[in-house]
Amino acid sequence: MRIVIDMQGTQTQSRLRGIGRYTLSLIKSIANNCGEHEIILVLNGRFSETIGLIRLAFEGILPQKNIRVWESLGPVAECNPENAWRREAAERIREAFLLKQKPDFVLITTLFEGFDDHFISSIGTLDQITPTAVILYDLIPLMNPELYLADPLALAWYNGKVSHCKRAQLLLSISESARQEGIKYLGAKEDAVVNISTAADGEFQPLQLSIAQQQELRSKFGLSKEYLMYSGATDDRKNHLRLIGAYAKLPHSVRSQHQLAFIGGLPNEHRERFLNYAVKCGLSKGELIISGRVSDIELVALYNLCKAFVFPSWHEGFGLPALEAMMCGRAVIASNTSSLPEVVGNCDALFDPFDEQSIATKIKQVLTDDAFRSKLELHGIEQAKRFSWDISAKRAIAAMEDYLETQDATQRNSADLLNTDSLRTLLIQSIAQLPPSFTDDDLIRVASAIAQNQQAQNKRQLLVDVSELVMVPDRNTGIQRVVRKVLTELFQNPPDGYQIEPVYARIVEGYCYARQFKQTFLGDRSTEVIDEPVEFDSNDLFLGLDLVHTKVLKKHFYQHLRNHGVKVFFVVYDLLPTLLPKYTEDEIAEQFTVWLETIIQSDGVICISESVANDMRNWIKKHDPEKLRSFNISWFHLGADIENSTPSHD
Repeated sequence: MRIVIDMQGTQTQSRLRGIGRYTLSLIKSIANNCGEHEIILVLNGRFSETIGLIRLAFEGILPQKNIRVWESLGPVAECNPENAWRREAAERIREAFLLKQKPDFVLITTLFEGFDDHFISSIGTLDQITPTAVILYDLIPLMNPELYLADPLALAWYNGKVSHCKRAQLLLSISESARQEGIKYLGAKEDAVVNISTAADGEFQPLQLSIAQQQELRSKFGLSKEYLMYSGATDDRKNHLRLIGAYAKLPHSVRSQHQLAFIGGLPNEHRERFLNYAVKCGLSKGELIISGRVSDIELVALYNLCKAFVFPSWHEGFGLPALEAMMCGRAVIASNTSSLPEVVGNCDALFDPFDEQSIATKIKQVLTDDAFRSKLELHGIEQAKRFSWDISAKRAIAAMEDYLETQDATQRNSADLLNTDSLRTLLIQSIAQLPPSFTDDDLIRVASAIAQNQQAQNKRQLLVDVSELVMVPDRNTGIQRVVRKVLTELFQNPPDGYQIEPVYARIVEGYCYARQFKQTFLGDRSTEVIDEPVEFDSNDLFLGLDLVHTKVLKKHFYQHLRNHGVKVFFVVYDLLPTLLPKYTEDEIAEQFTVWLETIIQSDGVICISESVANDMRNWIKKHDPEKLRSFNISWFHLGADIENSTPSHD
């Protein structure tokens, strides 16, 4: 089975929240537990800044060729009705790209996004063949529209996502509570919604913090006493105000020895709201602590340092912070609603989130009853063992396997009947049927996206940058002579499986094939050629053979290549302008520094001697030492062409 996974859950703003952590951890475990199944990850090219990090996260887990990027057009955010045509075209472009991967199953890691960003997701808009599974986190907005969907545009957006969700063949819920929501509110059949559960990452564990570490944390975040901790988002269902009110109901003797700590970054308006409400409830300054953003390492340490953890949310798809706290060995008390009872697994630790007195009673018990708190700590560690990413991954894979076993094999493999040409025709026809509310620029962007998303070429390309040679062909510098000779050797002895394609940078944007130059260089004038924009595939290589002037240096283009899986390397001849600046014109030295800063963002460099390689390594160590961990530095020796050189008579 080939599972094609839409990874936008790790690309949108969700990458900074629970959905992003869930997506990354689950998909890593699916890749590690896939057996003979093939895993293909697809990424949205509009979130270009995230692609390198995702590729790095799967290094050693999946081959880089199994991570593929699709290009689209924009803007597409649904908060602006003027984006409707572009969004619908983008939905079809995305589905065509997924179908091109010939999946047996498509797995969507997040669906309810795209209101205000580049996110695109749909089911059955173009591809009505491939079975689709969707991770179901919760249906909180659907169940509480007055809180979350008062804006008519938000309501229309969410209802549209619900319609797509109902077309999925499988819903993979993160809890039994979320599973029941899918059955009740989406009308899904019971066997079409599978609880795969969730887990927390291994860094959440009991720690032995030194006295110095404890003092540093307490000093940084204003934690002068033992504290009751909360961590999580700040929307209304998280129940912050009732928690503050409940804490204020505690006897003064309890409050005087403790603090209530909200850990994590909050919007400024929420921070002010909570602090003002604390004063209104009679809490003194310092009784409520709001930490602000903390690092992952600090979060684990703060879990370990707290006396107990409270989670008063009245609706959760799962409630990951509660599990994280239990994994750190903390006593956890939580609401008795939605998924939290199955996460906590102990009715003695639960309270009514709508009743401040119920919350206050349980808080007092966990802070003052040592035996009760110890009991919860021991229970939490055992309860946490029931959750693991491997279990969730195996359940997800099994659910897709079971579904396919019930389907007709002819129907399941019908995606193979769509070749590149017929799929492109289907896509263009589908876009043409949309209401004509587009601009000429929109059509150009659609055509560009379709072209970039084409199938891999039959032969891999070695794209050789000869920009200076193309622009100033008569310059006879040492570097130009080397470029000519290396290019000649590449044409005469190309690497096995590669086609040599000289390319050059345009001043305006991007790179073009240097086909006219190539004809002249090889002495072939048999056909008329034009220099078209470069097209590439993830199996290609780019070699910066020429020393490119900064006016045509294309930092974003090189990153674009790398986002799509193309390996990018540059040849380094020397570092003299930066090593001996007093012998170099200021402008040239500055340009050379810009060139160095650009090329170290690539996959590596090939130096013309071991000495230059050492200079390069030392320069990087001084300016960007972290880069050395993932940056390849190699070297070769130049040859000589005495016979064809111009002799000196001096």
